[in-house]
Amino acid sequence: MTRSKLEAEEISQAIARYNKYRSPEATARLISFEDNELRLQFQGAFCTTCGFYDYLEDFIFELKETVDVSMKIDTIEESSFQTFIVRYVIDK
Repeated sequence: MTRSKLEAEEISQAIARYNKYRSPEATARLISFEDNELRLQFQGAFCTTCGFYDYLEDFIFELKETVDVSMKIDTIEESSFQTFIVRYVIDK
């Protein structure tokens, strides 16, 4: 059974683990979250030969290590050079 609500501590743990293994190529920062939506800023060089989208999907796997919730990427927008805002939503 998957949960439909995220907690701030769970998100913080997932971000810390993500940054531990992927920074400086990609660094995540929380922008906002609500019950079924999470927005993160990703910044870095993103080793594009490895697959840019993979860096964004990797956060979903880190979050699943902390909490049983199924998320998907909803939107990606480039806010400045090598900086992206990603909106994740609960996958129902």
